[in-house]
Amino acid sequence: MRHLNKYRILFFLASSLVLYTLIGGLTIKLKPGISAVDKTLINSDSLQTVNIELYNCPEEIKINRLVVVKKDLLWEIPGKDLIRSQNYLNSPIKINLGKASSGLCDLLLEVETKENTPSWMYFPQAFWIEKSNGDTLSTGNGKRATLKDISPKGELKLIDEVEFGFPNRTILNESIRNLLYHVPMWFSMIFLLGVSAVASILYLRKGDMFYDLLSDSFLKVGILNGILGCLTGAAWARVTWQSWWPAEDPKLNGVAIGMAMYFAYLILRSSIQDPYQRARISSVYSVLIYPIFMALIAIMPKLTDGSLHPGSGGSVGFNQYDLDNTLRMFFYPAILGWIGVFSWIAILRIRIKKLEELTLEQD
Repeated sequence: MRHLNKYRILFFLASSLVLYTLIGGLTIKLKPGISAVDKTLINSDSLQTVNIELYNCPEEIKINRLVVVKKDLLWEIPGKDLIRSQNYLNSPIKINLGKASSGLCDLLLEVETKENTPSWMYFPQAFWIEKSNGDTLSTGNGKRATLKDISPKGELKLIDEVEFGFPNRTILNESIRNLLYHVPMWFSMIFLLGVSAVASILYLRKGDMFYDLLSDSFLKVGILNGILGCLTGAAWARVTWQSWWPAEDPKLNGVAIGMAMYFAYLILRSSIQDPYQRARISSVYSVLIYPIFMALIAIMPKLTDGSLHPGSGGSVGFNQYDLDNTLRMFFYPAILGWIGVFSWIAILRIRIKKLEELTLEQD
């Protein structure tokens, strides 16, 4: 009865964290931000119009100015020249590069909230400026300055620091909520498969069939986690990468190979009738494939240059973005919650198996 109460406490704590994550993750709004720019290329030395799409930006937020940034060159467009129509901002832009060469530019939009607090919306790599023939060394009209120079107090305060809500990130937009589901699923999978590998080692050392049952139960629930992680990841990939499963991504290929190895475990285990032989072979297999799986999804992608996943290859990891304190309030509880819920499911499978064995013995 004491052990049963412990399992109930685990379930209630874990399910409370998951419920907290679900409610918060689906109801809290994204902060205001720039979601898109209608041009990917503009030519210098000519007046052009750029349409900027705003997201979750209410009318009461005042727009002071737009700043185009290329390394240490800045071009400012005052608020009086900007035309706003609901969630769109129309801006005239005329840039002369002068001595500078063609390149990518970022956009910064200075706004004021209801509290009259100046802050900035940031949109990286908004468009490419192509240098025209008429743009000579002496025609540059950019202001040579750093980003801190355009802020009154010498510090650049993003709107993330002023507004409450989840961070509004380029490309991710609303799909950033999936960080609370997809990533914790993978953490939970790694934890469960790790427990399975440790239990397999204990069985090989002690020969106690309980450890085989423990290993098998956690491994099967870990596979369930892997399937859910693939489904939530596919939905996220469709939004951010326009493909359900980008075949060229080494991390996804590693996941596919690793999941195939664990599916092979299920086939291998079901094909062996003798329980002790099944336990030994399954344990050896579990111990061997876990480090291989970790290498496929955690090490190999970092050694390549073509991975789309954050923190893999040449891409930037999430820890280098400002995840925002609001998002952290739900991200870490989500990890603990999903690990707890799926661990409870694994433990429940063990209890059911033990009750079945007890019933057979009584019969």
